[in-house]
Amino acid sequence: MQLDCDVLIVGAGPAGLALAAALVGAGLSVTVLDSQDRATLAAPAEDGREIALTHSSVALLRTLGQWQRLADSEIGTIRAAQVVDGPLQQAALHFTTPRNPDERLGWIVPNHALRRTAYEVAAHTPGVRLVTEARVTRVAVTPAHAELEYTDTRNLDAAPQRLQAPLLVAADSRFSATRRQLGIGAAMH
Repeated sequence: MQLDCDVLIVGAGPAGLALAAALVGAGLSVTVLDSQDRATLAAPAEDGREIALTHSSVALLRTLGQWQRLADSEIGTIRAAQVVDGPLQQAALHFTTPRNPDERLGWIVPNHALRRTAYEVAAHTPGVRLVTEARVTRVAVTPAHAELEYTDTRNLDAAPQRLQAPLLVAADSRFSATRRQLGIGAAMH
């Protein structure tokens, strides 16, 4: 059996691309597939979402070279947080930094900025193969490997392409079609 790489990642968002760069840094070969084109991945539109990051998350982004690519105006500081489960008056948890007002709980960054910088790093990391404009049509696992088939959305008449690897990572959003195809997270009857 001929494997195409060590890890297949479906989804070129911040998680999939950061994972790809980290795995290549550990000596693995990685192929990332995404339905979007390179121009959209390189300059994602603002989507109104903000991502809270812990100290360890920022340390990882620094190691990957992604944090340094963010503009100062894209980085906010979290000094207090409140976790709510139910009506606001029933707030369950409060987090603050009472000892030192300059201390941070974490940072907050626009999602589109994390997407942009993750693409910048992955696209310039030797060993990360990006397959864009790819619609994954089938995923399967065997005892020895995972495989997927995809079509090039620029040429839907072309035959599907197949890739195989020992590991497949579904990083294609919280509504992952890849996980659904594998029965992960689906309701069991």
